[in-house]
Amino acid sequence: MSYETILYDESEGIATITLNRPERLNAFNRQMGAELSEVWKIIRESKTVRAVVLQAEGRAFSTGADVKVGGWRKSGERHGPFDEDDPGPTIGPKQNKVWKPVICAVNGMACGGAFYWLNEADILICSEDAQFFDSHVSIGKVSAVEPIGLLGRVAHGHILRMVLMGLDERISAKTALQIGLVTEVTKNEDLRQRARDIALLMVSKPPTAIQGTVRAMWEALDLPHSAAVSNALKYAQLGNAIGAAELAEMGPNKRKWTER
Repeated sequence: MSYETILYDESEGIATITLNRPERLNAFNRQMGAELSEVWKIIRESKTVRAVVLQAEGRAFSTGADVKVGGWRKSGERHGPFDEDDPGPTIGPKQNKVWKPVICAVNGMACGGAFYWLNEADILICSEDAQFFDSHVSIGKVSAVEPIGLLGRVAHGHILRMVLMGLDERISAKTALQIGLVTEVTKNEDLRQRARDIALLMVSKPPTAIQGTVRAMWEALDLPHSAAVSNALKYAQLGNAIGAAELAEMGPNKRKWTER
């Protein structure tokens, strides 16, 4: 498959999406949105894809919406303050009902709208050169969608510090690991392979068990704690028998465990 703003590849049960607008620091536009929307549908419906790696070309993961072409607006459009639509339902995996695990590999800058992807990743890792920040308040814009989407992954105080500091402070890879924004930091040259290695471990497990777990965890975020706990058993009741049959078909897969 050929696209203008992304690269797409499928192999070994892994779909690899590479943001490919390095000349614009992988800022997203309407074209990228349309291509990602199509790709998420392909991944969701695929019988062979079991995990996803999301990565980027160039020196930045993404700097959010491409302001050079008017951000998320179509060229020449005029809007009132509440007429704009949200990119999330177009570019985000979870809002496209992709329950296959998404491993997001961040290199360089991840700013503003890049959090649409970071917030919906299941496993988020980064390279040593990664920097995370949100520029909205520094350019006179309210920061709301990105930090609210980050709730549940990072503590409230760390989110507020990032968005209120704007362009005056960036979160390093080391700090990102300390505050739980990422789960692992790699050497720059090892980032892509590490993301793929993690994805391969997901592929090696029964797909219904993996996808049921992903869906259960994400849908629990929308419920009060007591309701989420009460609802949890239903996912196991629906998926366990299918997952066990898949495991029997796949056969035993013994490997040495690692420590993190």
